[in-house]
Amino acid sequence: MIKVVSLFKKRDGLSTAEFRDYYENNHSRLFADHLKVPGVHRYTRRYLEPIPDSITGAVRHSGFDVIMEVWCDEQWYTDYFVNQPSAEFRELVAEDEEKLFDRTQMFTYVVKEYDTDLSAL
Repeated sequence: MIKVVSLFKKRDGLSTAEFRDYYENNHSRLFADHLKVPGVHRYTRRYLEPIPDSITGAVRHSGFDVIMEVWCDEQWYTDYFVNQPSAEFRELVAEDEEKLFDRTQMFTYVVKEYDTDLSAL
């Protein structure tokens, strides 16, 4: 199983509520045909809310507003991220991203996970 993670910053001028509403009810739905196929196991958006530092109380923000995650098999990863969808679909997504994200602050990674055996600590 492959896990892909993207970090996104919302576009200036959007409130947090507007950002989340548009992402959930519009942008994420653009991908329905790509996500409802065999090979995709999970798709999530994790909205980030900074918490105060436990010592200073200062609230610092990384600049990112959401983490998007997709768990998929290797074939789907290759089809979608390596070979990529059609140019028309990518253009549609890019146009929609302009409404939602600061496109200079969009980063996507493959995650290599290492679990800690907590019973060994």
